Parts: sequence; C-alpha cells; structure tokens
Amino acid sequence: MKYIDPHIHMVSRTIDDYQRMAQAGCVALTEPAFWAGFDRRSSEGFYDYFRQLTVVEPGRAAGYGIQHYCWLCINPKEAEDLSLAREVISLIPLFLERPNVLGIGEIGLNKNSKNELTILEEQIALASEYNELILVHTPHLEDKLKGTK
Repeated sequence: MKYIDPHIHMVSRTIDDYQRMAQAGCVALTEPAFWAGFDRRSSEGFYDYFRQLTVVEPGRAAGYGIQHYCWLCINPKEAEDLSLAREVISLIPLFLERPNVLGIGEIGLNKNSKNELTILEEQIALASEYNELILVHTPHLEDKLKGTK
C-alpha cells in the first residue's frame, strides 16, 4: 500500500529512514520548518536551513522515489527576538518559488507571548501577500486552549 506522510522532520533523520519509508510504501511527505532543539542565533542559519528544506532534502528523498514537500517559517519557539524573527521572515520569499514549497508553516504560538503573537501575525500577513497556504502549530507548553483560540 502507498501512503503520504503529512508531517515529518527528515532533517533530523538518516538516509536509512528514507529507505525504510520507501520500502513501507511512502511516496511523498511534507516537512514543516521546526525548532532545531536550540535557538539559532543568526538569519544565515535559517537561510541554510531553508536551503536544506528546499534543495538538499528533496534530493535525498528523490533517491528513494519519495517526493519531498516543505513549509517555511520561523518557529514560535524562536520568535521572542523580534529583530531576528523579522530578518528570517524577510528571507522566506526567496524560497517561495521553489517547486516543493507548500506555504508558510508551522506557525503559531508556544508560550502565548506578545512577541510570538506579533510574529504569528506577520507570518500570516506574509502568506496573504504571497497567496500562500499556512500550516498552524498549536501550543505544547502553555495554555493550549488560549493559544488555539
């Protein structure tokens, strides 16, 4: 049976995982941009990450017959530094024309802070400006109901 994985982070996986997924019938996947497990300190780090999502990962996946699609954003966990977040948002349009980009995501809130909300609104505005889809992330750590509303 063939299947599509709608939400997976292949950046943190090995080639063996692509091979196993292909053997199990995976034909396509979508990879939302996510927090790397640490806060990136420069927009250059995000540029490299977006390049990995739009160039490197599609190539790795194609080697196993899997189509790789992605979403681009700055994750809410990294939205507290407004200056950095805005630099990252300004990079996203450079990648939107790549054939595997589905839109802006995974955007949302984490701790429901004022800065997170500001960056969420700015990313929604970016998606609207470029007529892109959005993929929404609901909070893990703080008030999930409040952050979802």
